[in-house]
Amino acid sequence: MGLYLDLDDMFVTKVIQLKEILEVRHCCFILGPPGSGKTTVWKTLAKTFNSDFMKETNVFDILNPKAVTSDELFGAYTKTKEWKNGVLSCIMKA
Repeated sequence: MGLYLDLDDMFVTKVIQLKEILEVRHCCFILGPPGSGKTTVWKTLAKTFNSDFMKETNVFDILNPKAVTSDELFGAYTKTKEWKNGVLSCIMKA
């Protein structure tokens, strides 16, 4: 017996919207209440991008911005006036 899934128009719309945002942005934040499908949407899009027919390999990183301070997230000058890259800068450079 096969696995049958129902097509949900709202879910497909959200995946397409995320794809369109990522076409014009380097990154984005996905916000919403618990259980709204945030993780499922981006994981579905990532699997689609990394499938054989797309011929592209896309890399994604997961970051909880609440786990670090603002200076650690974006970067900041030290007391000696040297710039120290933040987590986002390091991810984008990799």
